[in-house]
Amino acid sequence: MKNQPFDSALISIFRLFTAIRLGVTLLGVGALMARAHGTLDRFDTGTWITLAETCLLLIYLSWGALQTRLGRWYLPAALTLTTLGPIAASFPWMAFAPPVAIPAPTEVLQARSLMSQWQLVIVLLMPLILVSWRYGFFYALGYTLAIDFVDVALITLTNGSILEIHPLILLSILAFRTLFYLLIGYTINRLAQELRAQNTRLEQANRQLARNAISMEQLAVSRERNRMARELHDTLAHTMSGMAVQLEAVETIWESDPDQARRLIKDALSQTRGGLKEARRAIQALRAAPLEDMGLLLALEHLARAETERGGQALMLGLPDQLPGLSHEAEHTLYRVAEEALRNAVHHAGASQISLRLEVEAQRLTMLVQDDGAGFDPAGPAPQDRFGLQGMQERAEAIDAQLSIKSLPGQGTTVKLEVNAW
Repeated sequence: MKNQPFDSALISIFRLFTAIRLGVTLLGVGALMARAHGTLDRFDTGTWITLAETCLLLIYLSWGALQTRLGRWYLPAALTLTTLGPIAASFPWMAFAPPVAIPAPTEVLQARSLMSQWQLVIVLLMPLILVSWRYGFFYALGYTLAIDFVDVALITLTNGSILEIHPLILLSILAFRTLFYLLIGYTINRLAQELRAQNTRLEQANRQLARNAISMEQLAVSRERNRMARELHDTLAHTMSGMAVQLEAVETIWESDPDQARRLIKDALSQTRGGLKEARRAIQALRAAPLEDMGLLLALEHLARAETERGGQALMLGLPDQLPGLSHEAEHTLYRVAEEALRNAVHHAGASQISLRLEVEAQRLTMLVQDDGAGFDPAGPAPQDRFGLQGMQERAEAIDAQLSIKSLPGQGTTVKLEVNAW
């Protein structure tokens, strides 16, 4: 017997079927009593057996404590009771009464006996379905053969005489019931297997979704780490690299030119303080506070003016009155790329004039940051600020934007970012 998880829905369906059988039996008893003026003859013994069996079974199925005590044997016991009860009501009890004592014509007895046998086929369908669903086709086959064996034994015992039906007719009914039950059992079992397979696939899909969610979380963490690395590069890396150069110079001239060394130390201290200020500003800006406070246009204007005023460059702004709908990620990328491009132009290119423009065409936004500084050769060795350029490229790829950087030695640099609007 397969030890599968217990299904309370099976018991609920079983209990409902038993209650319906009990109701039909009570209606039959009432009809017999009305016809017999309040008395019942012995021919109605099968009805009383059915009444007792359904009452007992309904109590059994409604007693929840039995399910816990009997465990895996709870359902088989109920199936046994609901199988033997209808068989007992159809056959043996009438066999001990002399045929002459039954006040009914032979044709009536034959008709009632045939009806009883066909009713038995219908009544035993429910336990067959439950066996097929819970335990499988081979158990349904064994169940069918078991009730056939009981029926054949009873037919042999009575020789079919009490039922007034020829044994061959009874055997033909049994043959039909066997084939019919096997078909029903096979169909129910296939449906149960398919349902269990679907549940298994659903569980596997849920586990896969859980793994994908973990992967997405890890990817988000990785992207956030990269973003933090870019932010730290934009602040601390510049300051620390400048300090390293100055301290190396101090070490070189400390003995030969102490006064110059002291001046370099003061410059390094001043640069350290400035770097600390920039680091604090970058930490505050990690969540793109300017964007949240001012919006993209005002944030870009404020950024460009602050950078060029610090470096003393002339600024040319070309910003539209309004922008198309952009995602938060796209706005953040535009702001950070503009920030990196402006800082490169101010601190590394030696530019005298810087231009920042936004151009809107249909559902496409183009940002241009241009300077007239030293420029560099894209085909040559990577510039000193190669990590900043890499960070801009990573930001653009993260939102499926297109970033291009054009530059020539002595002819300045143009950073172009194209973003699709919603």
